[in-house]
Amino acid sequence: MIRFACVFALMAAPVVAQTEDEVAAMTRAVEEAGCVVTADNGDAVQAASGLDADQTMAVIAQMYNDGLVALQADGTMKLTNEVCG
Repeated sequence: MIRFACVFALMAAPVVAQTEDEVAAMTRAVEEAGCVVTADNGDAVQAASGLDADQTMAVIAQMYNDGLVALQADGTMKLTNEVCG
């Protein structure tokens, strides 16, 4: 099972460019989850995105590096786009 907490370990790793479709799929999945990914809904968000574990980790790392998601002190990840603010 994927846990978004593992993304923290990837933040220092080089990011391989992901397709716009993969980023869009993850963005939609996070928006549908209420704009926040938690330990409780992380697996459901991944499933909704249609991405596998490796794709998910790379996409989240890219989104973080691009400023599209913010990691919160409580361990959650918040999407920071025009829909989620």
